[in-house]
Amino acid sequence: MNTLKRLFKWKANPITKSLLISDVLCNTGWAFVSPILAIYVIDNIKGGSIQVVGVCFFIYWIVKGLLQLFVSDSLDKVKGEGDDYFTLLLGRFFNILVPIAFLFARTPIELYLIYFIFGVGDALYVPPWNAIFTRHVNPNRVSFQWSLGSTGFNLGAAMAIIIGSSFAVAFGFRMVFILVAIAQIVGFTIILRMRPYFVGKKKTTVKYFFPLKG
Repeated sequence: MNTLKRLFKWKANPITKSLLISDVLCNTGWAFVSPILAIYVIDNIKGGSIQVVGVCFFIYWIVKGLLQLFVSDSLDKVKGEGDDYFTLLLGRFFNILVPIAFLFARTPIELYLIYFIFGVGDALYVPPWNAIFTRHVNPNRVSFQWSLGSTGFNLGAAMAIIIGSSFAVAFGFRMVFILVAIAQIVGFTIILRMRPYFVGKKKTTVKYFFPLKG
């Protein structure tokens, strides 16, 4: 109970607040797909199989894991946060393309390309997100603020998995991917609205209560 009271009284930096909301929203959106992906691939992709799904994730993790090292190293060499912000924005834009591309995928090769793009998008998104969040996190609430994103995703994902599987049964796979795309677009818009803090040098004075106001 005390933890909940502190949550609603906690003042959040608008940058960390926006990052958390956007990240939870986008990651929760992908949870719509989690319970149905293998079924979708087998039923809708010519030559689709469990092995194809495995190769997709292999491509994603290899691309993301290797590329993000180069991205993070490059970002660290540039002063200021402008490069971090625009790289963050570019990564999220790539992730908008992924669920849309799913709507048109018909072969394993096309799926592999989609997951390659997915890996590139997250490799561009994760390093600057971590860097910006770390710089603006409340030094007195580090563990709590980092945990908020995880908790938000856990709760959101639990609901999204139930909703996503139900939507797939009731309306088909296309509706699920459309929902994922909408979540990515809203998350992208939230990041886009952060631009004044990085380009216009708007002050980030804490003046919002998270999560009820702002």
